[in-house]
Amino acid sequence: MKFQKEADWHPSMNRTVSVNVTLMFLVLIFGIAAATVIKPQNERSETENRSLAMRPSFSIGALLSGQFAQDYESYLSDQFIGRDGWITLKTDFELAAGKKDISGVYFAKDGYLIESHEGSFTTDQAKANISLLASFAKKQSETLGNDHVTVMIVPNAVDILREKLPAFAQPYDEEDYISQVRAALPDGVFFDTGKILSAHKDKEIYYRTDHHWKTLAAWYVYQAWAEEKGLSVGAYSPVTVTEDFEGTISSKLGIRGRADSIQRYDPASAEDYYLVYNQSDDVRNSIYDDSFLDKKDKYSYFYGGNYGLIQSKMPESRTGRRLLIIKDSYAHCFAPFTYADFDEVDLLDLRYYNASLSDLIASGGYTDILFLQNASGFAEETSFAKLGT
Repeated sequence: MKFQKEADWHPSMNRTVSVNVTLMFLVLIFGIAAATVIKPQNERSETENRSLAMRPSFSIGALLSGQFAQDYESYLSDQFIGRDGWITLKTDFELAAGKKDISGVYFAKDGYLIESHEGSFTTDQAKANISLLASFAKKQSETLGNDHVTVMIVPNAVDILREKLPAFAQPYDEEDYISQVRAALPDGVFFDTGKILSAHKDKEIYYRTDHHWKTLAAWYVYQAWAEEKGLSVGAYSPVTVTEDFEGTISSKLGIRGRADSIQRYDPASAEDYYLVYNQSDDVRNSIYDDSFLDKKDKYSYFYGGNYGLIQSKMPESRTGRRLLIIKDSYAHCFAPFTYADFDEVDLLDLRYYNASLSDLIASGGYTDILFLQNASGFAEETSFAKLGT
C-alpha cells in the first residue's frame, strides 16, 4: 500500500509564526524603550567622561521646529538602557568583520586608537574661529608686544602619527588649516608646535587610548618655546603616576584591556605656589589631584579637571611677570613648566568662564598671554565669541 506523505506546512501556520516573531520583536524594542524612559536618568557618563543628554521639556514651538524630536533622539541615545554594553558589542562585531575605521576612529599600528576628526576643519565655525582669534591676538599684541603673545594650535595624533594609520586612511590635512591660522595672526605670534612634535614622532607623545598629547610632548614643546622666549629650561624628572589609564577614545568604542601610563614631570627645584579656583574660597596647594587616579577620568589628575579659571599664585614676587593661558585641557600638562618664570600663571577655559575677558585682562596685570588649544578642539569650539567680551 502506498501511504500519502505528510502534508506540507500549512500557509496559515507560517503566518502565525511570522506574527509571533514580529510581536516578540516589537515587545523587545518597546520594552527596552520603556525601560530607558522609566529608569533614573544619568547626568554623566563616567565611561565616556562627558555629560549626557537629559529628557527634553515639551513645547509646541519645539515640536513644530523639529528641535524636540532632535533633542529626544539624543536623550534616548544617551540614556539607552545597557548603553555601554551595546557599544562594546557593536565594536566587537565591526572588528570581527575586519573594519579598521569605526565611529570616526582608526585602529592604527602599535595599538593606537586615532580619531579622524572628519569634517572638523571645513565648517563655518572653524573659519569663524580663525577670525575671532586673529582679532584678539592683534589687540593683545598692540598692548603687550608681539614677543609677549603666543598662539599654539597643537596638531592632533591623526596629523603627526600619519605613518601609523591604516593604508586606506585619507584624513584631512590639519597642517593646511593650521597654516590658515598662522597667516591670519600678527607676525611673531604663532608658535609651530607641529614642527617640534614631528621631530619626536618616534616617541610616545600621544596617548594610545585618549585624545590628549602626553606630558613628554608638552615638555618638548615647552623647551623650544622657552628657548625662543628667553625663559628658563630647568631639570625635570618624569614620574609615572598610573599605568591603568583607559582614555576617552577607548571609552567611546567600549574597548577594554588597553591602557596608557600617565606621567608628571617634577622639577629639580620645587616651586612654591597655591591655586585659587574660580576666584573663590577653593584654594589648593597642588596641581595634582591623586583622587582621580582611582577613577575612570584619570587625566583629571592634572588640576582636578576643567574649570573656568584657575589662578596659580607664587607667594613671593620673583620675576614681575604674569601669564594668562587661554586653553583647553591640552594645557594641563604644559602649564606646570611655566611656574619657574612667572609670579602668577592663570588658566582660563572659555567654555566654563562667563565673565568679561577684557575685565579679567585689565585687572590681571598680565605681561604675557599664551593661547593653547588642540587643533580639532579649536576648530569645533563655539565659545570663542567671548574673546571679544
